[in-house]
Amino acid sequence: MCSPEAQVIMTVASTVLNYQNQKNVAKQHAADNRVAMGHYNESYLYDLSKIDNESGNAVREKALEEFKIKQKKALDIATALNLGFGNPLRAVQSVGGVADNDLNYVGFQFTKDMTTLQNQESEAYAHMVKGYSSLQSPTQPSLLSTGLQIASAGVNYRTEDLKRRG
Repeated sequence: MCSPEAQVIMTVASTVLNYQNQKNVAKQHAADNRVAMGHYNESYLYDLSKIDNESGNAVREKALEEFKIKQKKALDIATALNLGFGNPLRAVQSVGGVADNDLNYVGFQFTKDMTTLQNQESEAYAHMVKGYSSLQSPTQPSLLSTGLQIASAGVNYRTEDLKRRG
C-alpha cells in the first residue's frame, strides 16, 4: 500500500493528466469538425457549380430551340406563299399559330427546368445545413471540477493525517 503522500500525489497527477487529455480530445474534436465543415462547404459549392452549368445549358438550349422554330416558321411561310396556297394572310397566320404553340412549349419546358434547378439549389443548401447539424460540438473539460478533485484529494489527505495523529 502507498503512503498517504504518494496517494495524494498520484491523485493530483492523474487528475491533471485526465484534464489535459480531455482538453486535447476536445481540441481534436473541434479540428475534426472544422475539416468536416470544409467538406460540406466544398460539396455545396460543387453542387452549385453543377446547377449553374445546367442553368447555362438550359438557357442555350432554349435559345437554340427558339431560333429553330423561327427559322422553320420563316421557311414554312415562304413555302406557303411561293406555292400560292390561297390567301397569304391566312397562310402566315396558320404557320404563325403553330410556331407560337412551339414557342410556348419551349418556354414552358425552360420554366420547368429552371424550377427544378432552383429546387436542387435548395436541396444542396439543406444538405449542407443537415451536415452542419450532425456535427457534435466538443465538450470542454471543467477546470472547476478538476480543481475540486485536487482539493478533495488534499482534504482526504489531511483527514487521514489527522486520524493517524489521533
